[in-house]
Amino acid sequence: MPWNYHAYFPANVRWVYLAPGSYVKGAFQFQSTDNIKVTGFGVLSGEKYVYEADINNNYHHSIGDQCWATCVKMLRFSSDHGKEQHLHLQGVTISEPPYHSFVVYGDEQTFHMTVSSYHQVGSWYWQTDGLEIYRRSTLGNTFFHSNDDVLKIYHSDVKVRNIVVWKNENGPVIQWGWAPRTINKVSIDTVDVIHNRIWWSDIKHNTCIINSATYYADTESTNTADPNQMIDGLVISNIRSEGMSPCAMRIYALSNTQSITIKNLFIEKWNDLDKSSQMSIFKAYSDKNGNKVKIGNQSTDKKGLAIENYTVANIKVARVSNNWQDFSIGRLHFDAYLWDNWDAS
Repeated sequence: MPWNYHAYFPANVRWVYLAPGSYVKGAFQFQSTDNIKVTGFGVLSGEKYVYEADINNNYHHSIGDQCWATCVKMLRFSSDHGKEQHLHLQGVTISEPPYHSFVVYGDEQTFHMTVSSYHQVGSWYWQTDGLEIYRRSTLGNTFFHSNDDVLKIYHSDVKVRNIVVWKNENGPVIQWGWAPRTINKVSIDTVDVIHNRIWWSDIKHNTCIINSATYYADTESTNTADPNQMIDGLVISNIRSEGMSPCAMRIYALSNTQSITIKNLFIEKWNDLDKSSQMSIFKAYSDKNGNKVKIGNQSTDKKGLAIENYTVANIKVARVSNNWQDFSIGRLHFDAYLWDNWDAS
């Protein structure tokens, strides 16, 4: 495909197979709202596109503030309201995406997917996210080279297993923030960060290995939460970050939050920045009327934030060891207000 074109498939195209050894330069947009398959062990490359190639600007770089709706996506899907739809994505390699590599427009609650042996490489541009994992979906045995949020867990009933990440500067590895949400029954297990280039000397809201970022439209505001929303039953386990890491977690709660477990988080070592740049943060935000979201109590009910077997440089971080503080090896700088809402053991 030329640099100023992407494939716009008619509605009767529901399966694209990229044979092993195939190398397609371009991007795919599906119109079908039926079940779709994208399979095979070929490559779909965005190397001909500029960064933020905007369809409304003849595929030149976007001149607007944002081009979420109009910039080229390597894989773009449509979903009808109320219509159940399933995507089977297997084996394909996405190379050199010019922007978000994967997006669904339509009813996100009825779009489900099974993803395995998927690969994303050459993600040097900013905003080259990984995947948003939709409701009742699974993702496994996948490699991401990403320069933004890698695993976006914005939906319920999601299982993620066996992920390898090469992380560039922008965004975290695991993200469930940016807006108040209701999410439950999410499991992420075995994520190996083999290279981490996140390096920020100031306190970013959307960074670290694990993150729930502040509100996307006003990242500095603390009154953008919604106490009517709930994050519940999120289990993140067996996360290894090799080499240098900037920080472990920053959680800005925009929804009521309970029963969050982070288990077996391994940080090989901190990077060479000042300790103040490496702090993990846990805060509870309020709505515009000053109503703060509620965080589950961990001390008495075991329904708060449970950090289990968190190690840095092979040293276990725990409250009883008194090495969790921001100036200690644990680098935890959690709000004093939330003392009873978390534990490290």
